[in-house]
Amino acid sequence: MSIASTSAGVAGVAGVAGVAGVAGVAGVAGVAGVAGVAGVAGVAGVAGVAGVAGVGGGYSPGMSGSILTTRDGIVGPYEALGAPPTQMPANDVNTLAEWGTTERLNMILGEVVGSIGVTGSGEACAAYHLETTGGDADTAPGTDYKRLVKLTRPSPDDFLAQTAIVHNYADLRVDRAAEIFNQVGYAMTFFQPVLGLRAGLHKYTLELIGVVQAATISTEMQFKQRLACLRPDRYSAQLMPLIPTPGHGALPSGHATESHCVARLLVHLMRGKAALPRQSELLMATAARITTNRTVAGVHFPADNFAGATLGFTLADYLAQRAGAAGATVAEAEFNGVGIGDEDYHLSKVYDLAADAPKAHGTLVTRGTDVAGVSAAPMLSWLWSKAREEWADA
Repeated sequence: MSIASTSAGVAGVAGVAGVAGVAGVAGVAGVAGVAGVAGVAGVAGVAGVAGVAGVGGGYSPGMSGSILTTRDGIVGPYEALGAPPTQMPANDVNTLAEWGTTERLNMILGEVVGSIGVTGSGEACAAYHLETTGGDADTAPGTDYKRLVKLTRPSPDDFLAQTAIVHNYADLRVDRAAEIFNQVGYAMTFFQPVLGLRAGLHKYTLELIGVVQAATISTEMQFKQRLACLRPDRYSAQLMPLIPTPGHGALPSGHATESHCVARLLVHLMRGKAALPRQSELLMATAARITTNRTVAGVHFPADNFAGATLGFTLADYLAQRAGAAGATVAEAEFNGVGIGDEDYHLSKVYDLAADAPKAHGTLVTRGTDVAGVSAAPMLSWLWSKAREEWADA
């Protein structure tokens, strides 16, 4: 990965390694994936927005030297403007269009992540929405926390019972190895062919996915730290994972959280738009397959996947509501892994395809009432509207 990248030079708008350097804001490669917002080399190709060198690309030392001598040869004596430029309006969401992709994503991500708080540890922890009212630069706003989702980890005996399931899934490794290897990093690429996502046509949709991915990773990692669940290879030497075991806790599964969140968010985004046959079903099936592949690989228990699906669906509904999506409301949800035993994950247990909505599953996954008082996020709403404009109406 690139140690440093300019806004739009060799590696595109968001750089080889994403928004924030070697590891990005919240994962392997930054806000929007392994290689920037829309692919291997950023938004528009091998060398940035505008071609091989990029009209707005980073300067090389040679180019900077050439600009220096060009300036000396043409500018002449200094002449000031007769009046200063008109100031841009302060805190106007429409100015988001004036910023670079990297900067815009960081601004919107800050708005979103700043309103999600995770607390608790040990057996259970929860994510809360922080609602603020009033306040200015000199006066603190009023605050109120509203619980979104609670996760309770299974007992050690439950995890031990699940180890046999992980062992049996290894029979699928030969068939799914290519998928598993390509899903190690930014697995959200697998949604691209379902919708026909294209970098040139769906710039803002891809930015939206990037923000959602980063916000989800930021939240799930706090759960992983607080619940501190061991990986399957700590329970049996026979599992021999197909890929390196990640260096953080197992529950919730990050891939399950992110894939269920993005799939569900795309369902919200495409409501009222021209839909392809079985579009919603295939988005969810993609999320489920990414999720199960992590168990096939030997790095996650089914319990991790149930927890990830619960967290992912909740975050998707929450972010869609904050973005102003028509009909989107977030219901408080809970995963209680105590007593899960040898139960395996399956999409049908957590999602109703006929109703196109998350569902409860016994005492393992429960869903409560809608969370009241979740306000809109203006910058996220702006990005949501821009993404919706990229898709034809039904």
